[in-house]
Formats: sequence, structure tokens, C-alpha cells
Amino acid sequence: MKTGISITVGLIGAARRAKPACRSGVVAFVFAGLLSAAAQDSGRTNLARLKALNLEQLLEVKVDTVYAASKREQSVTEAPASVSIVTAEEIKQQGHRTLADILNGVRGFYVSYDRGYSAIGVRGVNRPGDYGGRMLITVDGHRMNDPVYDTAASGMDFILDVDLIERVEVIRGPGSSLYGNNAFFGVINIITRKGGSVNGAEVAGSAGTFDTYTGRVSYGNKFTNGVELLLSGTLYDSAGDRSLYFPEFAAINNGVAENMDDGQARSAFASLSWKGLSLEGGFVSRKKTWPTAAYSTADAITIFNDQRFVSTDERLYADLKFQHAFENEWDLMVRAYYDRYQFDGQYPYDYLDPLQPVYLNRDFAQSQSVGGEVQVSKTILEKHRVIAGVEMRYDFRLDQKNADLDPPATYLDSRETAEIVSLYLQDEFQIRRNLILNTGLRYDHFSTFGETVNPRAALIHQPWEQTTFKAIYGQAFRAPNAYESFYFSTVNKLNPSLGPETIRSYEVVWEQQLGLHWRTSASLFYNDVKDLIGYREDLTDGLFYFDNLDAVVAKGAEFEVAGQWASGLRGRASYTYTHTQDAATGQRLSNSPEHLGKLSLSVPLWQDKLFASVELQGMSGRQTVQGGSVDGFVVANATLFSRELVKGLEVSASVYNLFDTHYRDPAADDFTQDSIQQDGRQFRVKATWKF
Repeated sequence: MKTGISITVGLIGAARRAKPACRSGVVAFVFAGLLSAAAQDSGRTNLARLKALNLEQLLEVKVDTVYAASKREQSVTEAPASVSIVTAEEIKQQGHRTLADILNGVRGFYVSYDRGYSAIGVRGVNRPGDYGGRMLITVDGHRMNDPVYDTAASGMDFILDVDLIERVEVIRGPGSSLYGNNAFFGVINIITRKGGSVNGAEVAGSAGTFDTYTGRVSYGNKFTNGVELLLSGTLYDSAGDRSLYFPEFAAINNGVAENMDDGQARSAFASLSWKGLSLEGGFVSRKKTWPTAAYSTADAITIFNDQRFVSTDERLYADLKFQHAFENEWDLMVRAYYDRYQFDGQYPYDYLDPLQPVYLNRDFAQSQSVGGEVQVSKTILEKHRVIAGVEMRYDFRLDQKNADLDPPATYLDSRETAEIVSLYLQDEFQIRRNLILNTGLRYDHFSTFGETVNPRAALIHQPWEQTTFKAIYGQAFRAPNAYESFYFSTVNKLNPSLGPETIRSYEVVWEQQLGLHWRTSASLFYNDVKDLIGYREDLTDGLFYFDNLDAVVAKGAEFEVAGQWASGLRGRASYTYTHTQDAATGQRLSNSPEHLGKLSLSVPLWQDKLFASVELQGMSGRQTVQGGSVDGFVVANATLFSRELVKGLEVSASVYNLFDTHYRDPAADDFTQDSIQQDGRQFRVKATWKF
């Protein structure tokens, strides 16, 4: 099995300060000093006087826009959600290697890693073993969560090289009123670079700790006839940590997993567009050796330090889209798509029978889907911007198999299909010049469990030009995936009554622009989650099955301050407080930090050609599934980035976990380990040549 469901919660462990916190405090002091100095230089120009600004000042005015919040381009302040934007420039300057790296720097987000997969958490919820299925990831609006496990891939199994990202849009809160399934706690939309932005060829390579190497070749152009083309391919190889110690397996090789952390990946991406017609597609294949010997059962244990414990994930998609704006203010979008996902895991098992040999078990899953969407939008009576759409998806292949390879024995051979039909409607009502009511509703019908209806409403008030208040209510759902719906064997059975997880969310947001350079935001949120899917035992027959078990309340507050200047100086600091509680037990959720802090700073050292960046990420202690706890920590990353010191050349040098902080992430309940040690200090150098 790829995934396990954790249903154990416990009291939060006391957070203990990590040893390098004092050094982190020095960096924070420098951050505050630099930004204060820059703020004094910026003056106190009011945005209401934009017409009086000179050209240099106008260049410093940056209005962030977002697409994913309403399925149309709009300013962040008008979006019916709390939004964060991460640009390609920030990704370069901070030395981010994966989508997980990017999200770890975003307010309220944290990514856990179990040496197999990365799992996205937000606002205190990241159940070990769930792999991010309550967060929807899209690439240019195309859904990336697979229908088998709901995985929101963010490591090297993510389909896109981060060098191909133009910007990342992070939309907090329920998004099922527009996107349906998986948009539970939010939507992450990745906007890709286009051929014209590449404007030639790029060759990139990097080398780092653990014998980690990557290489990328890209070509892009916008031709005189309007055709825009981008082609790119990436290879990745890493030996990983060659010696990982797990005290839980001290009797085997002294608890040391040797050469058991390696991984390889290859990916490709292509996009072609002409006028309103576009075609894009991507592919990724990631192979990973597991050092943790996870997925032991009462009848069989996975063998520790056996290099046959390997999993391979593959994703492939193609998306054909047509968009046209008519003269009568009608906008049309039509698209058709294809998706394919495949998982192949091999696990060496000992069935605890001296008369039986060691078995190699294979777990296999494959999904193939086709779908289409038609969306129309129009401004009605000058004050209503209406968007309506219909979407259909057919999962014509949902295969899951489990068998011993040698000696052969088959335990599962499931071949299923599923259909989804959806309708959605959104109205953006401009009540007054400074007051917007955004309402939306989506109906989804699943062949597996039936129908669900999910609304969203947001009142957005801008009493002054630099001040915005938002009051938001939303509902969302996560449908049972194919693994939860159709996976059965000799120890578990199916549950035909399994239904979707649901959430009701309430949030108020204050966003404040302070002059040209500073902006702040603050949020209060309350999430009421019901019918979380978990694993339970039927005492009448001893078989396990998935059921809607848990209810959770997650509430808290977020605050962020950010500054940016035309010189290239930028900084951001945020804090998130969350209180999570299992409604039945009153206990705090596992892997749920009460306190989460972020700080990032990029300083131009010479013109716009040389930058030094630092990033701090800290969280308080967390409860583990098995009732233990892991300490709080602060991790620092630093990057030196240069461009055009030599024509066409970009070079960066990064240190991750600068102070070699020792910290751990809670493990799922199908791991023997209570928690998993994370990587210490790492280095990377990278060069990109454009020609």
C-alpha cells in the first residue's frame, strides 16, 4: 500500500527551543534593520497620489494579480480568499529546489517528509500518511491530484521542474465551489513560463550534497506568426543519505539503513499556443528507495535494510484549451484533457513462518482519465461578473493489484471505473465602488457515492484605498479516492456507505498597503471538519475497513508583513497560531504545530546582478501518531544568486539547514518509527546558461 491512514491523535508536546535559535535571532534582527532603513528611504507617498508619481516611482508600484481564486485574472485585494503569490524571481533568489521548498516558505504552510513522500499541511492540519489530498494542486488550471490516492505531489514526484514556474498562486480556504474535489483547505495553482519568456535555449545543471545532480535543457520562443512554443526536459539523481540510523531496528545491521535513500527522476514539459488555442502536457517518473521498512502488518513484517524496497510514481497529462473574448463581453473557455497516473511499489516481506521464504510483494495502481470543461463568463448590468461552467470526467481505468511475485500469490485484482459530472456558478456583484459580494455554488455528482453541493460567499470591503477587509464563508469536500473505495484483501473489506469528508470554514481577513513598499495582512479562521476518513476494525469478523470517523475543529490566526523595493530588496515575515482539536477526544491532532513562523530576506549586493538571501522556518513541537512528541525547531537556509556577471549566465550557491539543526517529522501509523529524522546541512551549486 502506498498510503496509510492515521487516526490516532494526542496532546501537543511541549515545544522546546532549538539550539541555533539565538543565531536565527541575529538574522531576524538584521532583517528588521535592513527593512527599516529601506522604509525610511521609500518616503511616505500615498497610493492616492499615483498620478503625481514620476516614472521611477511608478516602477516601484506592484499590483499582484491572481487567476485561481475566481478562475479569472483579478487583483489580490479583490479575490474572495486570503492569497499568497510566489514569483519566479523569489524562487531563484531563495534557491528553492522543489514545490515543497516553495510552500515551506509560505505563510501557514508546512511540508512533512517520511523519506518516501512529502505531504503538504496548512493551518495545523497534516495527518501523517495522507500525502496532501486535502489540498488541490493545479498547473495552469489543470488538476494534478490523482484519483487513486489523491496525492498532492510536491517533491521530485511533482510534474514540473521549478525552473519552469512563472508564479505560484496559493489560495487559502475551501475552493470546492469552483474546483470540486480536493479543494478542501485551499488551491495551489502553478502558472508556467511561456516560450517567449525563455526566448532561446537554456541549459541548467546543479550538484549538491548526497551526490545529488540535476540537469535541464529547455527551448522556447514566440515566433512572428504568434505561435509560442516551450519544450523542456529534466533529469535528477541522488544517492541520498547513505547511512540512516533507526533505533527501532537496532537488531538488524545495528539499526543502520545503508544506501537506502537514493532517488531518480525524469520529467518533460511542452506547451504550444497560438491566439486563443493552447496545448500543453507534462510527464514525470520518480523512483525512490525506502529506508524506513514501512507497512509491516500483524502477519508480516517488511524487511529492514533491503534495497528491493522501492516505489515508482509516474504522471502524464495533456490539456487542450480554447479561449475567446467576444465583442459583446462574453468570454468562452473550452478544454479537453487526458490524465494517467501509475504507482508501482515492491516490498520485501517476512511472513513470520520458518517454513516460508522471504516474499517480494508488489503493490500496483494505475488510473487513466479523460474529461472536458466549458466555461462562459459575462458582465451583466455593469455590476455583475458571472462565471458559469460544466465539467465532466471519466476515470475509465482505476486498477489496483497486490500480489507476491516470488513465490507467486495474488491478493487483489480490482478494475473499476468512475464518473463525475459537475456544474458551477459564480457571481461577482459590485454593490458599490468599494464593496463586492462574491458568491459561488458547485454541484458534483459522483458515480461512487452520489451528489454534493458546496457554496462560497465573500464580502470584500475597501473603505480606504489602501485598506481591504474580507469576510469569507465556504464549504468543501474530499471524495473517497479509489484506494479507500476499492482496495480490499484478506485483512480488510470494502465499505459501500463510505462518504465524502466535509468542511465548513469561516474567515475574516484584513489587508493593508502601507505606502509604496509595505503591506500587511491578518486573518482569523475557524474550520469545522467532519467525516474524516479513517481505518477501523469490524469486531464481528476481524476485518478492517474505511469509514467516516473523525470530526476536527481547527481555528487560529495569521499575520504577515512584507516589503519590496525597485532596487530588488524584499522581505517577508509571518506568524501562524493554530489550535486543533479532535471533537470526540478533545485531543490535539498529530503533526499539528501550535506556532509556525517564517522569515525571508533578499538583499541586492550589486545592482540587480548579485543577491544574498536568507530564509528562516520554525515551528513548535508536535504530537506523533503513537503518542510521543517531536521538538520544535528553527531551520535557516541561505543562497547567493547572480545573473549576467557573464553574459547569459546565472549562478547560485545555497546552504540548506545552515546550522545543521536536528529535527524530526511525525510518522504515519503504518511505520514502526514514531518519527523520522530530517536531513542536516546540505549544499548546492547551480548554473544556468541562456543563449
